[in-house]
Amino acid sequence: MAIDRDATFLAAVVNGALDGIVSIDESGCVLSINPAATRLFGYTPEEVIGKNVKMLMPEPYRSQHDNFVRDYLESAIEKIIGSGRQVEGQRKDGTAFPMELGIAAVRNNGDRIYVGFVHDLSERRLFEARMQELQANRLNLIENMTVGLAHELKQPLAAAAAYQSAARRILDKQDFFNKKEVCQALDNATEQVFRASQIMDNLRQFISRGETEKSLQHLNEVVRTACEFTDSAAKEYDVNTTVRLDAESDLVQINAIQIQQVVVNLKRNAIEAMHDSEKRELIVSTQVVEGDKIRTDVIDTGLGLPEFLREKLFEPFASTKPHGLGVGLSISRSIIKEHRGQLTAVSNPEGGAIFSFVLPLAEP
Repeated sequence: MAIDRDATFLAAVVNGALDGIVSIDESGCVLSINPAATRLFGYTPEEVIGKNVKMLMPEPYRSQHDNFVRDYLESAIEKIIGSGRQVEGQRKDGTAFPMELGIAAVRNNGDRIYVGFVHDLSERRLFEARMQELQANRLNLIENMTVGLAHELKQPLAAAAAYQSAARRILDKQDFFNKKEVCQALDNATEQVFRASQIMDNLRQFISRGETEKSLQHLNEVVRTACEFTDSAAKEYDVNTTVRLDAESDLVQINAIQIQQVVVNLKRNAIEAMHDSEKRELIVSTQVVEGDKIRTDVIDTGLGLPEFLREKLFEPFASTKPHGLGVGLSISRSIIKEHRGQLTAVSNPEGGAIFSFVLPLAEP
């Protein structure tokens, strides 16, 4: 009775095990296989028991003769008894999969029997591959952000240098200079340097936490301030700029510095796009759409959107400029997306392009 009870208990343990359990004799013939192993390899017990265990192995061992398989089994078993090894198994459908194999050797009426414990490593390998992919993506993101940082800082630092140069010219050309005019130029330079500092802070927050701080802002005022940053560039290119901030409801939950980055980038792109155009008209406007969103349009009369770039316009390093880095639009789109908005571009029926971004309105 005790023997029967022990046998029943052992069978329950083997059949209920989550890992596969396969027993073989010294010639490699399968003596038993538990339900977990049949599910893992895809065979029924009848298809495996009495057959050589090589049917559960991938090539080249599967196609070799029995003596070769037996030699392989003996050398491998001696090495992994009591320890375990990561190897490959093969399912009935021919697909190979990674597994961890542990071996126990027992004696039964003078014969040696090997019991293999098989643990499927497929999910672990997928997890490891996913983690490697995430790590590679993070490194790629940091690399792109490094390039983007240089691009984004170039705008305010160049503006600060321009304001400082303007102050110096005023001092050099006039014996009796206008103190108010000089102070205004220096204040503008200081503001641009502060803006560069804010850009650095935003990128630092993004790297460390993956998000940036937002607050309730009136978008019309944010856009107006951003447009003022590029007024000197518009004058330099002889561009006539019209700002129409017609949105009656403009309260949004945003990071003002980031949205200003987007507007400045779009406006600068528009100005530069009209470099070779006879008509140089730039319109920046806001309006409420769909009742709960606000759209900002930047419309130019430049050369338009090249056909070859339309599909990948917002991808990193896609640029229409001969010496452009092609990261401005990619960064801008990421910023708008992070604000639960959308940035799009279409051709202007009157020539040129229309870049628009839509943001959700905040409740007052």
